[in-house]
Amino acid sequence: MTPKSQPTLTDVVSHIDTFGAAAAARFGLRPAAPLELLSHRENAVFRVDDDASGMRYVLRVHRPGYQNQRSIQSELTWMEALTEAGVDTPSALAGINGDPVQAVAIEAGSAPFDCDVLHWIEGVPPGDTDLAETYRLVGSINARMHGHVQQWSPPAGFERQVWDEDGLVGADPLWGRFGDLDALTGEHRALLTEARDGVRQRVIAFGKTPDRYGLIHADVLPENIMVTKDGPMVIDFDDCGFGWFLYDYATCVSFHEREDSFGTVHNAWVEGYRSVAPLPDDILAETLTFRLARYIVVLGWLHGRRDSPFAADYTPTAIATACSLAREFLDRQ
Repeated sequence: MTPKSQPTLTDVVSHIDTFGAAAAARFGLRPAAPLELLSHRENAVFRVDDDASGMRYVLRVHRPGYQNQRSIQSELTWMEALTEAGVDTPSALAGINGDPVQAVAIEAGSAPFDCDVLHWIEGVPPGDTDLAETYRLVGSINARMHGHVQQWSPPAGFERQVWDEDGLVGADPLWGRFGDLDALTGEHRALLTEARDGVRQRVIAFGKTPDRYGLIHADVLPENIMVTKDGPMVIDFDDCGFGWFLYDYATCVSFHEREDSFGTVHNAWVEGYRSVAPLPDDILAETLTFRLARYIVVLGWLHGRRDSPFAADYTPTAIATACSLAREFLDRQ
């Protein structure tokens, strides 16, 4: 790798001994052992065991081009505010200069990566043996998060992406254009384009009043909730931004579409939500709109990761599900 090259997260993983030591030093940590790779999907995530304190941490190395230092700082700011409001999230470790986001390069002259460090959470995701119990928990947490947002004013300089009509189903959406996905047939594109245009009209008409729109996590899957001895904790805020609260619902239930369990999951999420906060029927009536929006977003995401094994395996299912939702949506118009 030459000094002028643009490194990737794969380069970080392959140079983790030197990169990890440099990143740890920026946060005042002394790794007791080589960093352990936990995840290499959207970001590269490593476990760090600190020799000086005996504490364990998580180092996140952010992929270039998605977030920046200000937006990551904003993510951590919201997480801290949620914790103060009673929705527990991991706490961030400040760097040696006081900044929780540090830029670290693999070698001198190469483009740096934005990094942050979170305290390690001892816990497990909710069990999958009782879907109703799990999704009641997720729904109740969603309601508490949305309630917090309606009472909280982000500080000056707060910056996150926007999951609005443009970010979800616009001409240049946040996760890419669904129509670029090569696996789509002409019939698929025509159906999904018509449905996409209908979704755009409906979400605009739905409006952005504070009872339905604000900061959202945008990925509140059960796997992003850790059950600890002190209660549940929400993790992985990488996709958080401004959007409709029902998009949180849609991301949560999306993997159960077209399964026998969908009704159980939907009803449990609604029950959990309503145990904490109101969810009027006129808002709940738009769930199909946001479920379809979620799958249109996913198709764009799959195009951007078309070379990955997961995308190859999941694309046929995602297309079939998106088309099924599109037909149901158009039949109701």
